[in-house]
Amino acid sequence: MKILAANTILYCRHWERSRHFYRDVLKLDISFQKDDWFMEFSVNGAAHVSIADATRCTIAPGDGAGLTFSFFVEDLPAVHVLFAGHKIATTEIRAQGWRAPYFYVHDPEGTRIEFWTRNLLQAG
Repeated sequence: MKILAANTILYCRHWERSRHFYRDVLKLDISFQKDDWFMEFSVNGAAHVSIADATRCTIAPGDGAGLTFSFFVEDLPAVHVLFAGHKIATTEIRAQGWRAPYFYVHDPEGTRIEFWTRNLLQAG
């Protein structure tokens, strides 16, 4: 088997807020849209995140339980500032033990999103 792409679908109780978060805050490109209840966003060439309005689906929302998105970014401090500009709570940027610098934020559904980079000297 050769997997050519990956897509994670989040079933959302807070559809409008989630759509705003992924489209307008993260500024992910919309790669597919079905009417007013499903949007697929391109994270990069082979990875996608989709959101679906839970009121229009047969799968219950997970409310962020048991899931973390982990996004490797070039400029971690700039991404951290982006969330502050939108008044979205984040953790502080940390680097503990063997870990690369990172911070967490939660989307409107409660999904934890980790942003990290290899080295803050490279990031700024």
